[in-house]
Order: sequence, then structure tokens, then C-alpha cells
Amino acid sequence: MTNYLTSIGKADVAPDTLERPALYADERTSAAPYRIQVGQRFHRVGLTAVVFRVISVYRDAQGLEHATLMDEGRRLDKKTLSASVLLDRTQYRLI
Repeated sequence: MTNYLTSIGKADVAPDTLERPALYADERTSAAPYRIQVGQRFHRVGLTAVVFRVISVYRDAQGLEHATLMDEGRRLDKKTLSASVLLDRTQYRLI
């Protein structure tokens, strides 16, 4: 079963999408031991001046989780990243 979350109209949140265990609970990896949730803020490693806020989270047809991010400084700039990229501590950090 695929759960989709949208940022169009009202934000519907599928309960099992955000309540599942962390994607990377193994501390030996470079990924953070937390879940992605709407409203969290991240910055790219090395570029701390640009802050991205999670505006939606969804799971695609293959079951991979993705997050849509909005640049807080330029609200029209949005991008979608795979959860594995966003949770990789060498690329993004939760602030």
C-alpha cells in the first residue's frame, strides 16, 4: 500500500508514514537516527546560510520515502530529496 502526503490544498498526513522507525538506526552508518517530519529544518553541510524546511513527506510506488523541501529564504525554491539523502549526515544536518 502506498501512502502519499500532499502540500496542495490542506496537508494530509498518513499516520503510518511518519510513525515508523528511523530509516537508519545503525549508528555505524553516516545517517542520522531520526525520522523525517513535516516542519523539520535542515541545512546542507558546508552551506549553513541556506535553511530548508520540510513541507511534505511521501512514499513512492517502490516504497521509498521522499521529502519536499522549501528554501526558507526563497520560498518559491522547492526541491524533493530521497529520505536516504536527507538523512545522510555527510550531506544534510537537522537544525
